[in-house]
Amino acid sequence: MDQHNCTSRLLRPPRFWFNHPSRPGLRARLLAPMAGLASRATARRVAQPPSYVPPCPVVCVGNLNLGGAGKTPTAIAIAQHLQDTYPDLCFLSRGYGGQEAGPLQVQPTLHKAKDVGDEPLLLSAFAPTWVARDRAEGAQAAVGAGAACIILDDGCQRPAIR
Repeated sequence: MDQHNCTSRLLRPPRFWFNHPSRPGLRARLLAPMAGLASRATARRVAQPPSYVPPCPVVCVGNLNLGGAGKTPTAIAIAQHLQDTYPDLCFLSRGYGGQEAGPLQVQPTLHKAKDVGDEPLLLSAFAPTWVARDRAEGAQAAVGAGAACIILDDGCQRPAIR
């Protein structure tokens, strides 16, 4: 992303991101130890074996980007593509922004964004949607309710499910 295409000063990446890698600036050098620690912690977390292996297909949509990368619309498009093959598919989300830890099935007539997060409410318009901070527990609840395929929205952050 070119720093000059940003419309807001708040959205601009720091200038030191654009320094040549062989000549990192002072800030980049100061942040390098933190980046190394974060990288090691992430590698350790991702290397953990999954705690649950569902008896159905799991499609994981996500990457290491935070919001705004298009994961939720992609999950919806995948669900629409798979609904003929898996009419009992469901979404599983951590419910970012919501207060409920789950596992619970999102009920749009009962739940608000403050309860389950805004993305699960959107997803629930397309297929049954489960919210669970513990993805393995959420997948078990979804399978127990009859899910034939699970689509994880932003599932790469915590790989608890194979």
